[in-house]
Amino acid sequence: MTGRELSIFACLTDVVVAPAAPLPPVCHTDAAPAFARSLESAPALNRAGLRAALLFVEVAPLALGFGARLRRLEPEARERAIARLDGGPLAPLLKALRSVAHLHYYGDLAVMRLLGYDPEAVVARAADVRGR
Repeated sequence: MTGRELSIFACLTDVVVAPAAPLPPVCHTDAAPAFARSLESAPALNRAGLRAALLFVEVAPLALGFGARLRRLEPEARERAIARLDGGPLAPLLKALRSVAHLHYYGDLAVMRLLGYDPEAVVARAADVRGR
């Protein structure tokens, strides 16, 4: 995955998740690197499809008349562009990307802990139960 694709994913994640305090901004999580790791282990066709979808979302605002690619827009314009895509014929594609963005953002260990979930404690409890 290229740096540009990671940047597009982080930008899209920032728009669709819209984290607010006390949740960390996307750039302070491992959402984009985790997405890259997920792509590395995905079948080639899925990997190609997701990468193409990211590039589509990046350039779609140009076609919609926003005057710039997604990453170059101001945050409010990004939200409007994504909302326009949500109402169009490719909404299912955006829905899939939105799901992937949420999965990788909320899968960050620090984010999970802020939300009250400690996966290491769950594993420890399960090991304790198995040990009995």
